[in-house]
Amino acid sequence: MRWQQPQPSTWARFLGTGALVSLAIITFLVFEGRFSNDVTKYALKSSMIPPPKDGSFGRCANGTEKWEFVAGRDANNHGLSEEQCLAAFPKLFVEADKSVEGRKANLVKYEELDELVMEDGMFRALIYNGELYVVDYADMTYTQTRAKSTLSSLNRALQAVPDRHNIPNVEFVLSSDDFSNGKGPVWSYSKRDEDSTVWLMPDFGYWSWPEVKVGPYKEIRRRIAAVDDGEVAPDGSVTPGMSFQDKRKQLLWRGSVNTNHEIRGKLLKAVQGQSWGSVRVIDWDEENDVRFNLLPMEEHCRYMFLAHTEGRSFSGRGKYLLNCRSVVVSHKLVWREAHHAALIASGPDANFVEVERDFSDLHTKLEFLIDNPEAAERIANNTVRTFRDRYLTPAAESCYWRYLVRRYASACEFEPVLYHADKDGKRQMRGTPFESWILSGH
Repeated sequence: MRWQQPQPSTWARFLGTGALVSLAIITFLVFEGRFSNDVTKYALKSSMIPPPKDGSFGRCANGTEKWEFVAGRDANNHGLSEEQCLAAFPKLFVEADKSVEGRKANLVKYEELDELVMEDGMFRALIYNGELYVVDYADMTYTQTRAKSTLSSLNRALQAVPDRHNIPNVEFVLSSDDFSNGKGPVWSYSKRDEDSTVWLMPDFGYWSWPEVKVGPYKEIRRRIAAVDDGEVAPDGSVTPGMSFQDKRKQLLWRGSVNTNHEIRGKLLKAVQGQSWGSVRVIDWDEENDVRFNLLPMEEHCRYMFLAHTEGRSFSGRGKYLLNCRSVVVSHKLVWREAHHAALIASGPDANFVEVERDFSDLHTKLEFLIDNPEAAERIANNTVRTFRDRYLTPAAESCYWRYLVRRYASACEFEPVLYHADKDGKRQMRGTPFESWILSGH
């Protein structure tokens, strides 16, 4: 068969394709040289990363079988896929989505990070090709373990997935203090309605909280579950769990009043003289007082009712209390955490009890629950299903970290650059790899 000369339209297609390929190669070479040989620290994005799509999340490859989250199998799996995360924790990502919505008309600029004042406990870091790097950090005299715990949790979430190279490159600033007063985009443990520049992240306790003798999160969850569900020892012996109706019919609270005297002082006043009140103040600076009044976190779960109060902002104990098969009683919250969208205060699905910020209705609601133990037990069971077995699992925490990174990236107009040239023209890495930084004795 003789070769036939292509028609003009065919030649045009060949030439058009070749031109596009050549343009792509030239563009790559130009930008690669730019990133490697000058002081550029970021590049403007040509297009924004689209938000996750709704639809058939969690389906198997053949599209016929839907994956479902099972706590006994998946609770400690830090490597769930993006689709599995969205299917398992639909209420977990509300705050991250709100932050993206608030930046639609004003995308995060690189200059905003440069303009931030690095206050105590603040970090500047970047994620590049799924790896974590520390760029800069402020004094950590009071927040060293928090900072290391937070970055360790984030790094764990990145390393847990095999396709981490597909995670967007981002540069960000986070605060390991209780809250952030920064005027620019800061990742923080808690926020209020007016904190429009804050992006919520999981708190340090998901790694460990040694200062209050709580320890690793996975271990405290095991000890809490042992109180409520029982435990099988290595030798095969069985320790039975505690039934809800056998728990002490008291409202338990232990803590310092100094961090929020207005709220916590009113709690003390509200329970004064009540037989159902077991409230004690702890002076963390007095060793004997701590030894006498401090209860191991799992021992909280032996009480039927657990009081939750805000501190300087959020209270780190909240997530531990919500792991118990007990009724968490909280005043109306001003400071929000990532999992708060799953809180339900009324109806058959209620998973906690909400009272006024001055605790004026605490007596009435506690008396009702004590007189109606079945209603109290239903709330406690809902708490376990919602939080211990779903939204406060280690799997949920890692899912939230990766979701935060993706959504933050979608609200940034820039993409960071890992290398730049110093004054002598030598190629330098802008950040310290997390694995090296964590071992450097900071």
